[in-house]
Amino acid sequence: MRDLSKVFGHRRCAVAVCASLLTLYAVSARAEDAAAGKQQFLTSCGVCHSSDPAAGARQGPNLFGVYGRKVGSIAGFKYSNALQSGDWVWSEATLDPWITNSQEAHPGTFMNYRQTNPEKRKLVIEYLKSLSAPK
Repeated sequence: MRDLSKVFGHRRCAVAVCASLLTLYAVSARAEDAAAGKQQFLTSCGVCHSSDPAAGARQGPNLFGVYGRKVGSIAGFKYSNALQSGDWVWSEATLDPWITNSQEAHPGTFMNYRQTNPEKRKLVIEYLKSLSAPK
């Protein structure tokens, strides 16, 4: 492997170039992950839920900003009693079992969709996380 400091003339310059390349790679990888997460969301959840901030509810509530939001808190949406009386916030710890089997996680809920594949659940959760304002 070549000594990059000889190619770029200075060790700090070589380090800066390497750091820039790593940053570009990381940004590219995050963009690919975001695209994969959005696609998985559309495939798994998009029939019943929207993630567009300007869209209304479908069969399920709009999930834009759901990550970090209190359960059952969108005004005007008819939640099940289990969600209306819930006092948790949507996070990785609450979304993962919910997407796995909502009926088991919170009996009496209306959502029947189940995703047994942990990688697909992770993609959806990361996508939903990306739609929420940092806290």
